[in-house]
Amino acid sequence: MFFDIDQHQQRRAKAAHELAMVNLLLLNLPIGIALLAGSMAQPDSSIAAFKWFAVAVPMLLSLAVMSFIRVRAGRIQPWFVAAHWRLSARRCRILLAAYLVSAAVLSLALFDADHSRELEQRLAALPPAIQQMERHKLESQQIGTIVWARISVVPLLLSVMALVMLESGALYQAGRGEMPDDMIQRFPPPDALPRSAEPVLHAD
Repeated sequence: MFFDIDQHQQRRAKAAHELAMVNLLLLNLPIGIALLAGSMAQPDSSIAAFKWFAVAVPMLLSLAVMSFIRVRAGRIQPWFVAAHWRLSARRCRILLAAYLVSAAVLSLALFDADHSRELEQRLAALPPAIQQMERHKLESQQIGTIVWARISVVPLLLSVMALVMLESGALYQAGRGEMPDDMIQRFPPPDALPRSAEPVLHAD
């Protein structure tokens, strides 16, 4: 559905999706890269030492951006601008769900890592021949930890790619005065707002 919206309102509506795109591309992609790099790094490398810092900082900034979008969506006017901000805020929930799924999978890797440290301490008290046998088992468990760590990146990266496509489409729609039908049902427009099935053209 298209609405007779002036260019000023279109720019304000596009701002929500532009901010969401900045969040996805500049903050969330580095989180995935940091998780992947950390899973490949040697335990004594500088990458391993700073990987959680590289994950935590962009994630906190991303959460701040999503909080701003959500608060702004509840306060901004008029209807067309507010509806696009609400649309962007709804899609932030997908990213939050991806965070939770990735964190759940990553916790399995961290649990395996803690278990491996306990086994390493126990090995110190064993005879050298048995230590060698047990270390082979420990190495296979560490491979499992790496696998879980890499799998944890998948939900986040898939969500980011899907949201980039959705927000790109919404950005285009906002610039044409268009609103998705499901959003119109959730957040009905004022009756007095002119609408049509075709884009409304304005003379420059």
